[in-house]
Amino acid sequence: MNKKVVVENNLTPFIDFLKDSGYDVYTLHQNKNLDKINSNEYSAVIVSGIDVLSTNGTTYENPQIPVIEAKGRTPEEIYELLESRYNNIK
Repeated sequence: MNKKVVVENNLTPFIDFLKDSGYDVYTLHQNKNLDKINSNEYSAVIVSGIDVLSTNGTTYENPQIPVIEAKGRTPEEIYELLESRYNNIK
């Protein structure tokens, strides 16, 4: 299975670690391209903090995937979370 996640563009260590770990990473530029994520093929959206997501004009109906806050976590912790929780769902 091809593992795909969306990661906020300023989380370079997370992007690099997840790519090196076999994930296909789609870069989120703040939330400007959040509406383009319209597929359930992604395991999660990883952001620096939940407060970076503006809800003006944004719906979270498509896709219905988890949003993970990276604040206070290492790239390794995010990887383990993805591997243990979200990839076992599919």
